[in-house]
Amino acid sequence: MIRMSPLPLALALCLFAAPALAVDAPKGIVKLKSAKQGDVHLKHETHTALKCEVCHGQGEPGKMEGMNQKKGHALCQDCHKKDAAKKAPVKCDGCHHKQKPAAS
Repeated sequence: MIRMSPLPLALALCLFAAPALAVDAPKGIVKLKSAKQGDVHLKHETHTALKCEVCHGQGEPGKMEGMNQKKGHALCQDCHKKDAAKKAPVKCDGCHHKQKPAAS
């Protein structure tokens, strides 16, 4: 009787199952909480040319592990300034949007 290694089957399962397990990227505007200057609003679709790890790190998809003001400004502003041809915002209110006070 011929014995086959389970390795080819395991590899095939990994290759075909991985896309089904991937997290769907959010549609529309993503809002990142920011207390002082207002929440950061961005379209996830316009950032998909980057590898996920650039913004999300090695953490769980959907999370932005360790992202804070200093890291966010360093990452986003550097890329936006290099990308002037695509008209990426470089001023505070291009990304940060303060919530308008409720009407009384």
